[in-house]
Amino acid sequence: MTRPRFTLLVVASEDGFIARHPADNPAGWASAEEQALFLAAVDAADWSVMGRHTHEAADRPERRRIVFSSRGGGWKRPTQLWLNPEGITPAALPGLVGHVHPMREGLILGGTAVHDWFHRHGAIDEVRLTIEPVRFGTGLAIFSGDGPQDPERAFTSRGHVRSDEEVLNAAGTRLLTLRPSGA
Repeated sequence: MTRPRFTLLVVASEDGFIARHPADNPAGWASAEEQALFLAAVDAADWSVMGRHTHEAADRPERRRIVFSSRGGGWKRPTQLWLNPEGITPAALPGLVGHVHPMREGLILGGTAVHDWFHRHGAIDEVRLTIEPVRFGTGLAIFSGDGPQDPERAFTSRGHVRSDEEVLNAAGTRLLTLRPSGA
């Protein structure tokens, strides 16, 4: 079985944070345009992969989700698998969920540890990065160990290059598409 295509969908503040704290839901600070794109992408995805805090910040029982948790847990709902990602790779995910729904396209929705895991495995095929014109000063960075920075830099410093940019609204919300430099 071939590995699915994984797209990292992330919204960040101008200073490189994906949330002010673990329970912070971007719906409270992201633009309507970003939220519309986000919901359309989630609706179109086969599966979304996220950490426990991201799941709990916006629990949707009807969504197909793989929730990473150090405690694991198995199938908590018919469409939601909780698992400890230690010792597995992104290529293993379709075999774990295929009996419910095939995984050809997966969305990586965060948080930081989930971003780290996919990056470590070289499994981020595309990044769709929305940068909102807000600054948090502190919070959860896109990747572990990062501090305040230009969100695009979080990816370019890890080998991604911008392939597209679009301004979403008059406030200056920007949507960047990045791909691994060798793609």
